Amino acid sequence: MTQTNSTDLRDVRSGTDAAQVQVENDQQTELNAPEHRSDLRSTRSVLRLGVLMLVVFGLILFLGYIPRFRNKEAIATAAKRQQEAVPAVVLVAAIRSNSNAQLSLPGSTAAEVEAGIYARASGYVTKRLVDIGDRVKAGQLLAVIDAPDLDQQVDQARASLQQSESVLRQTQAQAKLARLTWERYKVLVDRGVLSKQDGDTQDANYNVSQANVRAAEDTVNSNRANLQRLIKLQAYERVQAPFAGVVITRNIDIGALISAAGGSLGGGVNTAGTGSVTIPVTGSATLGAEMFRIARLDHLRVFVSVPERNAQYVAVGQTVNLLFDSVPGTTFPGKVVRTSHAIDSVTRTLLTEIQVDNHDGRLMPGTFATVTFTNIRTLPPVIIPGDTIITRSSGAMVALVRDNTVHLQPVTIGRDYGATVEVREGLQEGDLVVVNPGDSAKDGAKVTTRMLASSPTMPDAGAEDPSNGTKTRNAVKPSGK
Repeated sequence: MTQTNSTDLRDVRSGTDAAQVQVENDQQTELNAPEHRSDLRSTRSVLRLGVLMLVVFGLILFLGYIPRFRNKEAIATAAKRQQEAVPAVVLVAAIRSNSNAQLSLPGSTAAEVEAGIYARASGYVTKRLVDIGDRVKAGQLLAVIDAPDLDQQVDQARASLQQSESVLRQTQAQAKLARLTWERYKVLVDRGVLSKQDGDTQDANYNVSQANVRAAEDTVNSNRANLQRLIKLQAYERVQAPFAGVVITRNIDIGALISAAGGSLGGGVNTAGTGSVTIPVTGSATLGAEMFRIARLDHLRVFVSVPERNAQYVAVGQTVNLLFDSVPGTTFPGKVVRTSHAIDSVTRTLLTEIQVDNHDGRLMPGTFATVTFTNIRTLPPVIIPGDTIITRSSGAMVALVRDNTVHLQPVTIGRDYGATVEVREGLQEGDLVVVNPGDSAKDGAKVTTRMLASSPTMPDAGAEDPSNGTKTRNAVKPSGK
């Protein structure tokens, strides 16, 4: 009990001391209160400024970086989604082109028969009986040439023939006498009246006379042949038509000096048609020029060069259509009569001759013609839209789709019709190709497909070959669903 009271007494004392110390501290604090309050206010201002800066920085971070980060993540997600997505393409099926395809080519026209008339006698033209455009018959007289030199040569050759004939008769008489003399000597030699030497001499004389007769006969034949040659040349003084036709060129006139080669050494020139002188002139013709040119115009020949790739479709007897600029609006039927059966190594074409009837005389040789072939093809190539073709450095190709997988297929292009093209090699009928292939049409790429609403249209029957002109390729647009 006494111990408890002592402890309580100490606690009271300690509390009294602590209270006294606290009172002293409070008194000291009251003395220092103004300075303490000033420092506290300064510290609080700094803290408020720091908190404000932290809030501003947080706002900047929230309003700037975080949206940008989210936008970047969205772009990356969309790019990944697009990369992983399967592209969609529009397909069209390859179809067979028409078995009847027309091919139009330029051709040049010539007369069925055409010949230049030359003179074989030198002299002056005394008569000219025809002019350009005149129709003549076979053997009709065209002109007459006066050739006095040739006439004198004929007279001289005739005189030489007569002289050689006289010499022949003379040698024949001598040969007869030599034969009779030898026969008499032979009898006398056999009887021993004359020597054998005399008989041999007369035998030799007889053989010599026979040789002289043969030489004289040869001279006569030679002179007769020379006379006949000159007479034939003299007949060329009368220039005649070799066949019936039309005079399309005249290079001589009355008084012109004609050389033996047929050239006019003087006189005017009046030409037309397709002769060796193709430009009408008014001066003198050159040496060796033809006197006339005659053409038979009942039928005309049209020559056309068919490209190598189309040569297999041209056959003798095939019917073609012809258009002439000189007769617009009229189509003339023609027939293939012959081909060269060989490809020209320079032009890579097949020379083809076509014959067209011209009994009415409406067509003229030398004109331009457009020849249209109708090719009958046993296996025509496939046809696809022009916008399916991919042009690469390695050549043309198409994006072929099989089992929703793209395959880049090389192809060989045939005729180009603009909106559509023919494929000679690389595709089969029914193959599906991509229309307007883009970057997604890569070899081996997986795609989703839909068919084009309309199939590629067949080219017009009268479509021309691209070698004759440039075509504009029209885009084939797929119709949206």
